[in-house]
Amino acid sequence: MNRALRLIRRRVISSIPVLLIVVILTFLLLESASGDAVDAYLLSIGGGDAAVARSLRQSYGLDQSTLARLWLYVSSLARFDLGWSVAFGRPVLDLILERLPNTLLLMGSATALSFGLGSALGIIAGARPESLRDRALSTLSLILYAIPSFWLGLVLSIVFAVQLRWLPTSGIETIASGKTGLARAADIATHLVLPVGALALIYTALFLRVMRAGMTEVWALDFVLFARSKGLSRARIVLRHVARNALLPLVTMLGLQSATMLGGSVVIESIFAIPGFGRLAQEAVGGRDSPLLMGIIVVSAVLVICINLAVDIVYAALDPRVGASEPGL
Repeated sequence: MNRALRLIRRRVISSIPVLLIVVILTFLLLESASGDAVDAYLLSIGGGDAAVARSLRQSYGLDQSTLARLWLYVSSLARFDLGWSVAFGRPVLDLILERLPNTLLLMGSATALSFGLGSALGIIAGARPESLRDRALSTLSLILYAIPSFWLGLVLSIVFAVQLRWLPTSGIETIASGKTGLARAADIATHLVLPVGALALIYTALFLRVMRAGMTEVWALDFVLFARSKGLSRARIVLRHVARNALLPLVTMLGLQSATMLGGSVVIESIFAIPGFGRLAQEAVGGRDSPLLMGIIVVSAVLVICINLAVDIVYAALDPRVGASEPGL
């Protein structure tokens, strides 16, 4: 327990400067872009004179210097204030809390499915390396990994939603259905089948290949030969020795792919019209809403940090050597 607490404390402290660097660099990068939310707003209403534009920029604080607005933003973040969305006319935090659960549900379901299915198929393939079963699964994983997520999403939508009419084409749930409880949960699950499948299949192929490669390396280690010499069954060797040690790089890959899957949700949410975090980022870019886009990036960075922290904890549970040498703080 003390080892895990030391590891968590060290990771949390080291993540603070990382988050600060992300905030500063993102803010300066958005500042270097041409135009702002006022320009986008005036364009949407058919234009306006210079006095109106100047008044709007003053009301939103866009007339101040870059350093002044950076300091104001960082100090606001310390109070958990993400600012005010110019395009939506609402607090950024309210918009994010409204859209984020949909994306977390989509990402969580896709991650669980891809990790579980990829690990199981990787164990099946790596149980007998270079066998016909291993080559067939490896070839299938390579084909899936080469397919773009947007193309796979469109194909699944056309086949199962448009032609067969088995599943809904878009949305997170039926609009104004009035369903509650288990009926609403079933409705949401039905709407998530296609987007989760499109997002999970590609990462299933990745986890399969990583698990299979890890098991192939573990088979050649001395402790596996010792387990064989003791007369243990092949199934016990595969599950309790080879697969458990091959799981470590797979857990590492899970943390590394969290940011990639979060970015991939933008495409999937656009294809299936899911009102999630990714579509909110797309709308923020289209409306040149810098405060909203900054809030989305900051929350995304926090999510990635939290996911990697959880991965570190799982890694430490699987490997007792991790965190054992962490110095006390």
